[in-house]
Amino acid sequence: MTGPAPTIRRMKIEDYPLVYGLWTRCTGFTMRDIDDSEDAIKTFLKRNPDTCFVAEDDGGRIIGAILAGHDSRRSRIYHTAVDPDARGMGIGSLLVGRVVEALRAIGLPKVAVGVPTDNDAGNDFWEHQGFAVRDDLVYRELPL
Repeated sequence: MTGPAPTIRRMKIEDYPLVYGLWTRCTGFTMRDIDDSEDAIKTFLKRNPDTCFVAEDDGGRIIGAILAGHDSRRSRIYHTAVDPDARGMGIGSLLVGRVVEALRAIGLPKVAVGVPTDNDAGNDFWEHQGFAVRDDLVYRELPL
């Protein structure tokens, strides 16, 4: 990483407009209105206040964000994004490291992440972070 290291801090709902803007600037990033609205994220942050983080540059601009949560038994990383202009500087790895540290402190034994199969850059990133592919599951969902 060149230049000053970013500041990693807990995400708060007031960050939502900037984080949402970050998400929309990231190619291959998938969002769903039902899951990623401001109200949904507000509820998520209330339930998971210690496992969601943003990275700020030395000017206070949000250049990375990670959204992770748990049900006290299993944990999952839902969204990880780094500003396209700030990629390759280790920010994503710093965010993942902070989440892993927070989940370990809670006592959780593992964390999962879902990545679209056609997101080559995302899959390369997660492999580099040490996340193994599971081929023994089929992910299913039921809209409510």
